[in-house]
Amino acid sequence: MAEKKKFKFSYALNPELCMACAACELECRDNGIYVDEGVSYAINADNCTRCGRCFRACPAGAIAKVDNVA
Repeated sequence: MAEKKKFKFSYALNPELCMACAACELECRDNGIYVDEGVSYAINADNCTRCGRCFRACPAGAIAKVDNVA
């Protein structure tokens, strides 16, 4: 079994800033954005390829790039 790829950074979505406009979900090609149980948008880190399309698409600045701790 292949080892899971380790990324230097991830993207985090702040639900308090999110306008639920779906721009991030529409831009994501990897099924990395979903609606969670709280009916808020969230990022699935297992599917996310760190392409940044959601980050650039978000008009509210609700998605932030965060460094992964080693």
